[in-house]
Amino acid sequence: MYVCMCKSVSDHQIRQAVEQGARGFGDLSVRLGVGIDCGKCVEGVNALLQECRSAPAPPPSAPAEVVPNPSPSTAAPAPTVPREPAPAHAWFAIDL
Repeated sequence: MYVCMCKSVSDHQIRQAVEQGARGFGDLSVRLGVGIDCGKCVEGVNALLQECRSAPAPPPSAPAEVVPNPSPSTAAPAPTVPREPAPAHAWFAIDL
């Protein structure tokens, strides 16, 4: 269903943006352009955003991968550092 007619933004696009890290209306406005033209979608976008934020969290991911120290040394080996996998899509917004 379209939430913002001016920018042709659907509820699916908003849900996807929230999954990728959008946390507020400003993030959605920067990424998708909602609320910029006529403003009629602001209430609906905020309601959908609240719905997405109150949804149950996804199940926890697999344990972090342990990466060994790549450089050999003569001293005692450094402990391995667990690293989480990088997100599939980076998300950020810049407030101007």
